[in-house]
Amino acid sequence: MRALMALPLRRRALLLAAFFLALNPGLAWAQAVSPVADASPSPSWQYTVRPGDTLIALGQRYLRDPAQWPRVQRDNRIANPRQIPPGTVLSFPASLLRVQPSSAQLIQVFGAVRWRAQAQDDWQAAKPGQALAAGAQVQVPEGSSAAIELANGTRLALQPGSLLSLDTLSLYANGLMADTRLRLQQGQMEIRDNPKRLPNQNLRILTPSAQAVVRGTQFRVSAAAETTREETLAGAVDLQAQGAQVRVGAEMGSLARAGQAPLPPVRLLAAPDVSALPTRFEQLPLSFPLPAQTGATSLFGQVLAENDAAHVLLQKTTSGKVLNFADLPNGRYVLRLRAVDANGLQGLDATHAFTVFARPFFPMLTAPVAGATVRVARPTLRWSAVLDAARTQVQLATTADFSRPLFDVQTKDTQWTPTADLPPGTLFWRAASVDAQGQQGPWSTPQKFTYLPGPGPADLSRAAMRFDADHLMIDLPPAPAGQHYALTLSNNASLQPALAQVQSPGGALTLPRPSSGKRYLGARLVDDSDGTEGPPVVQVIEVPARYPHLWLLLIPLLPAL
Repeated sequence: MRALMALPLRRRALLLAAFFLALNPGLAWAQAVSPVADASPSPSWQYTVRPGDTLIALGQRYLRDPAQWPRVQRDNRIANPRQIPPGTVLSFPASLLRVQPSSAQLIQVFGAVRWRAQAQDDWQAAKPGQALAAGAQVQVPEGSSAAIELANGTRLALQPGSLLSLDTLSLYANGLMADTRLRLQQGQMEIRDNPKRLPNQNLRILTPSAQAVVRGTQFRVSAAAETTREETLAGAVDLQAQGAQVRVGAEMGSLARAGQAPLPPVRLLAAPDVSALPTRFEQLPLSFPLPAQTGATSLFGQVLAENDAAHVLLQKTTSGKVLNFADLPNGRYVLRLRAVDANGLQGLDATHAFTVFARPFFPMLTAPVAGATVRVARPTLRWSAVLDAARTQVQLATTADFSRPLFDVQTKDTQWTPTADLPPGTLFWRAASVDAQGQQGPWSTPQKFTYLPGPGPADLSRAAMRFDADHLMIDLPPAPAGQHYALTLSNNASLQPALAQVQSPGGALTLPRPSSGKRYLGARLVDDSDGTEGPPVVQVIEVPARYPHLWLLLIPLLPAL
């Protein structure tokens, strides 16, 4: 006892603690496995003894205070510090190890991501390649996303609406052990931990209501004001809250509400069936009809850039039957879809590649409207103007696939008239915008119309004409079936103004006799069903004087004149 009292106070405390633990070996074991008040205890470094290793040499190499090797001997119950069997695994408390700072790096930044070195600093715009030390914060607003890489290769994909603090980034034992503690204050983060499978890599994700202790895995963590959700995709994660812990295995999930222990893990919902979703969009908004899935209360969708899962462009949750996204530029994308259960846990990923080819937008076809019947052989096609369109490509065909178009033309106008008569029957037309660089956008939906030729010219070759004192009488052959004649008598070749007008299916017609001289008679055939008129046929007629011999009565009066 006198020799013990002669030792320095720190050494005395260590020896007494070792003696106490030797008398009560079960106590140390109970403390190691029971929940503790400190939610984030310091990690331990596991070292495998090699031939020739001694505790004294290991202390000089790895401990902050090399004289602390007896504590390692005591904790690991090593009988002879100079003769340790090779292969023995020694546990070194991180508090004894030499420590040096580590760092992380922003490797991808999309949108208005911000960062700051410490909580009291001003926010700055984040850029790829930005180094992040312990204490740094990264803010990812809605419509943005970011990816962070830790020193051991761990990847963190920060989703829109997230705020992350890098509380601890430490390396111990000359870099042989890492201790990383991240605080997800809000939002969602996807983690692919320790891809190189390095030993002694410790990662904890803290949220306002829980913490996730990572065991080398792939998982997701989301944090809201009152709830933490964890979904393990591979490996295992220990979710801790309120002094309790559950281990969440692969394809399982759990949640911890504020002030409550974590719920028992449940199996994540299967990946939705995306086989029937559309693969190409030629108009906006994007509309994905969603498959029904047992156990799902909603579905969560994200649109990602092709070949870049960290670049989240759009995301939305819906409980409806359709998932809509308003706008995307032309390009190739991936839809990542997850079913969401009653606890808000997101299930396994389904991915679906699709293409957007919607710009420049196609015009609205205005005339002839869908289903219309046109009676002229060369109808004028009309469409709306489109912003950023320099020209319009127009096709007209007899089939909806436009495999052999009758016309395929380009114009700067918003209307076009065929340069040749159309064939009678069903026809289809469509239009596409062309930008200033010559890039053509998608075709409009084909519009169908029918060309029903109107009446032809009236045949007056068999018509007979005669006059009496007060009338002009015309005998016309019968008009073609479903048609009738429309006659106009005028002093002018334009048939305006009309002296008389009459309509008849044919036969004898009577008009008031015009005064003598040159007159014009116009005849049209008119469709009985819709009043469509054929082209006018105009004939010049000479109307004789009503009393051609009246002038003889004036001869006796000539000498008097």
